[in-house]
Amino acid sequence: GIAIYGITPGPGVDHLVGDLRPALELRARVGYVKQVAAGSRISYGLRHTFSHDTTVATVPLGYADGVPRRLAAVGGQVLVHGVRRPIVGVITMDQLMIDCGDLPVAVGDEVVLIGGNRDGAGDRPIHAEEWAELLDTIGYEIVCGISARVPRVPRRSIDG
Repeated sequence: GIAIYGITPGPGVDHLVGDLRPALELRARVGYVKQVAAGSRISYGLRHTFSHDTTVATVPLGYADGVPRRLAAVGGQVLVHGVRRPIVGVITMDQLMIDCGDLPVAVGDEVVLIGGNRDGAGDRPIHAEEWAELLDTIGYEIVCGISARVPRVPRRSIDG
């Protein structure tokens, strides 16, 4: 069943299912950008403190959309302009925040939560199995958790 998503059923069974290609991507757009100074604190309870000057991007996806709330706390990352950047603070019901460092980022820029750059450039793609490993679960739980609030956009072909 899970192979329809291009995801293996669990760790250590890749050799049993062959070469699967993920059929699902989760993408969003930056909704807000703010420059913050070293020592600045963000998020509920001011839980995250920056050790460096940085740019923070807010993305309008949260746990109500299926982004696991614990993902930031266990080292979850996203792709911004093909570069892996950490999710910081607390993932809220409707939003998450990214430490973009000195990477130029603007409102409307695409953020890849699951998937890779369409042109293949940049850092390695982020797969549902990566989230699952960080959260000590299975990829199926990750993809089944993406809520109906997230629009589904079918593609004719992965290659097209």
